[in-house]
Amino acid sequence: MNRWSTLLWTLVIVVATFMLYKVKYEVQSLQAQVAETAKALEQEKEALHVVAAEWAYLNRPERLQQLSAKHLSSAGVTVDQIAEIEAIPFPSQLQAAAEAPSNIQPAALEAHDNIEDVE
Repeated sequence: MNRWSTLLWTLVIVVATFMLYKVKYEVQSLQAQVAETAKALEQEKEALHVVAAEWAYLNRPERLQQLSAKHLSSAGVTVDQIAEIEAIPFPSQLQAAAEAPSNIQPAALEAHDNIEDVE
């Protein structure tokens, strides 16, 4: 009886030792992954700071003003050019309908007419 219990306890200790080492190496692997992820996160934060600094540098008002003067052919806006939306003379819907050519059909009707022609 004593011999069997000694063998059983030895087996339990060996299995427990094996499981302990297995868990230890899994924990070490997870710690390495966490450290790697933290390092990647820091690099991404640094890259975001660089992008934000570049954006601020490229969007300086004096630089944008120089670029707009160089590439855009528009003149500056004067006070006389600013008005309320109601001041713009848009044609009414009745005028627009009266001025529209009568031979224009909606695309859906044209497709329907084409289907009938094929049949």
